[in-house]
Amino acid sequence: MDAAITLNADWREEEGGKVGLWLFILSEILLFGAFLASYVGTRLGNPDCALGVVAWPEAGHLPGLTMAALNTVILLTSSYTMVRAISRAERGDRAGFRANLIATIVLGLGFLVVKSAEYALKVSHGYYPGSELARANPGLSIFLSYYYLLTILHGLHIVAGLIWNGVAFYASGDAPMPAVARRAEYAGLYWHFVDVIWVFLFPLLYLI
Repeated sequence: MDAAITLNADWREEEGGKVGLWLFILSEILLFGAFLASYVGTRLGNPDCALGVVAWPEAGHLPGLTMAALNTVILLTSSYTMVRAISRAERGDRAGFRANLIATIVLGLGFLVVKSAEYALKVSHGYYPGSELARANPGLSIFLSYYYLLTILHGLHIVAGLIWNGVAFYASGDAPMPAVARRAEYAGLYWHFVDVIWVFLFPLLYLI
């Protein structure tokens, strides 16, 4: 009887955790959705930076585009390593879980390094709000404001995901593998959400 009660309590805790996480992710979707809807609406209604015409000036655009494409590959790869980490945890393979989670963390850090280099490139070309180039081109100024707002917000979510993954890695040292797998699943859901957001940001900010 006691074992049944314990199992039922564990099940309710696990399901409650999943519901709470999905509600949190839903709130994050609404946050990004509001910003993206505002961005798309602004560009649709502004002939200076209309959708369908790449808003970046030609000079310096291709190196930034290359970095953004590289970051897309990095995040997609990190989703793969996260899936492998969760799979290994569910199989009880502690070493495999930790190796794949470390790979995910390293890839996430790589994303931030490449993004920082891209910011430096853009600033060196005057692609930032308030620059002389932006003041001379109102459409570009509007676009750059959205670009930095959306990418910095996404970057902060990457940092949060890295912290979450780091905590899951640290806690997996001697924890029972069912608990490790549950934590890995929660961290993985959030990490995949962050990756999906970038999949939307990449074409909207760099290609159209």
